[in-house]
Amino acid sequence: MFAHLPPLPWLRAFEASARLGNFTRAAQELGLTPSAISYQVRALEAELGQKLFERQRRMLVLTRPGQTYLPIVTKAFAVIDTGTASIFGKRRPATLTVRCLSSFNMLWLVPRIEKFRRLHPDINLRLLSTSWSESGGRDPIDIDIRYGDGTWPDGTIIPLRKGRVVPVCVPELAGPVSQILQGPLIEITGAIDTWAQFQQDHAPGQPLPEPICVVDQSLIALEMAKSGQGHALVADIFAAPYLARGDLVLACDAALPERLGHHLVLRHAGNNHRPEIVVCVAWLLAESASP
Repeated sequence: MFAHLPPLPWLRAFEASARLGNFTRAAQELGLTPSAISYQVRALEAELGQKLFERQRRMLVLTRPGQTYLPIVTKAFAVIDTGTASIFGKRRPATLTVRCLSSFNMLWLVPRIEKFRRLHPDINLRLLSTSWSESGGRDPIDIDIRYGDGTWPDGTIIPLRKGRVVPVCVPELAGPVSQILQGPLIEITGAIDTWAQFQQDHAPGQPLPEPICVVDQSLIALEMAKSGQGHALVADIFAAPYLARGDLVLACDAALPERLGHHLVLRHAGNNHRPEIVVCVAWLLAESASP
């Protein structure tokens, strides 16, 4: 019936090795020897006809086929785990740690948390904020929501959202592009979709004044714009609640497509087949796809 299903011990060895980063830690988790884990992974690679890991010094790095195969194996184990718990007994409340940029946390995630809690009362969320993607920290992160090009090497990358960058302001400052570009402008440091790019796309040749202020978070830029201090150029996902409440308006009809986007990062060192992670990832993707 399952003609292409490899032996489950081989799949367990692959999943644990990918998640934990080497055969030694995988062996400790599964109660086997490192040589046994290595043998099972080699057997799986032979069965599939593809290398799943690049063996580097004291470290395993997933190949492209390995990166593609890992979430499939992880999801399969999660389905079995969830089904077992639902039929044979309830799990204890699980704790899930989600980290994201402060602006994403406050403007997109927090307003939706109550919906998640109603759907999944058995999952306790820990929300951590950071000012920059890939910021360090000692807290173990289950789901890292990062903003960038999606090429981080330390986890499985799942695209979440890519939208537009829009200029916003209080109603009395709205007008044509040529008027907006006279300022005052609020700049977000580290952004690649900047006022300079906006000017190049929509009013090439028009002089661009220096920003009146440079901030490090979209939330700060939006609050400054809300108080009437100038125009902010922000991702539409962050501008949405301000526009919905009428605190801000679109300064004009022009916009920029985002060159970067938000991604979910499930770290290779984490236990990503845990049911609460699978459930939360599915919920985040569904929320991102909804209007």
